[in-house]
Amino acid sequence: MIIYIEKQASEYNQTKKIIEKFKNATIIFIDNYKNLFDKKLPEWSFKNTFIVAKLNSPAITDAPNWYWHNNKTSYFFKTSLNCIYDCSYCFLKWAFKNDIPVYFVNYEDIKNQIVNKVNEYKKLDDNLDIEETDYELKVKSSCNYNEKLWFYSSDYSDILWMDNISWFMPEFVEFFEQFDNTMMEIRTKSSNIKSILDLWFVPKNTEFAISLNPQELIEKYEKWTSSLDSRIEAINILLSKWYNVWLRFLPLLPVKNYKEIYSEFAKDIKERIDMKKVSSTFVSWLLYTKWDYNNMLKKYPKLDILYRLKEEKDWFIREDREMRDYFYNLFRNLDEKCFICLDEK
Repeated sequence: MIIYIEKQASEYNQTKKIIEKFKNATIIFIDNYKNLFDKKLPEWSFKNTFIVAKLNSPAITDAPNWYWHNNKTSYFFKTSLNCIYDCSYCFLKWAFKNDIPVYFVNYEDIKNQIVNKVNEYKKLDDNLDIEETDYELKVKSSCNYNEKLWFYSSDYSDILWMDNISWFMPEFVEFFEQFDNTMMEIRTKSSNIKSILDLWFVPKNTEFAISLNPQELIEKYEKWTSSLDSRIEAINILLSKWYNVWLRFLPLLPVKNYKEIYSEFAKDIKERIDMKKVSSTFVSWLLYTKWDYNNMLKKYPKLDILYRLKEEKDWFIREDREMRDYFYNLFRNLDEKCFICLDEK
């Protein structure tokens, strides 16, 4: 294994833990992770390789309006880049020059950015009592506000799968517990829930969102991810221990015989998961901006599902209305409160 470490990241606690864990790895110190990350490299050159770096750019970006809950303020935040999984439809497949995972280790800087966003959202005045202890800002306010503020942590990588290197769970799940009416979503295709179960408490401010698709589509389009059976097993374990679990049916794929495939899938889910215990469900189609779509076509011109999409008046590229209506009705029958992502329906 080769680990590239930015010199400016070398003294962080997370870096020291990584070096201690991978004692036999070859360590190479570099000046800037982008000098490696922003290069096109042959696939063989980054097998068993990752980068440890300091994030100097903003960690937080705005999520689209109505991305999930009925609020218009939510954010994505990143602590890593790239994903070990090989989902053929994922926008990450063209977004970066290569597939080397990057782990950002300046967690306290990222946490402080989150605190600032929470305070901004709550419209705190200058007299708010904020205490700084061990580089961690803690909000000392019980201000009321109407809608929950959401932070989505898994837009740039599968956080749960990477937790054996990043230690994201113990660092950020407890961190979010300090806030009122502020939530974090951890979305994953992994069934390895050990780091969740190893938490010493059941968090109230973190929702664990497991993405699901029919097994035959997992095998074809979601390579290296956990099987449907193992994901369902993980869901049922978490539900039995009272964790907040969401089901994410996404992306629903425009495959041939989609009605037959997905109707059997929905029936299977209903039989194997107690939907009354599930916090919420969410569906989304295969969805791209025009920019993402054109880049995906350039990189993967033989990917069949890309040619079963069309441009809508909102500038998104997605399945046609008939297919979306079918999915909408199917999953609303499974859960009447099922939320539809970024669609006028």
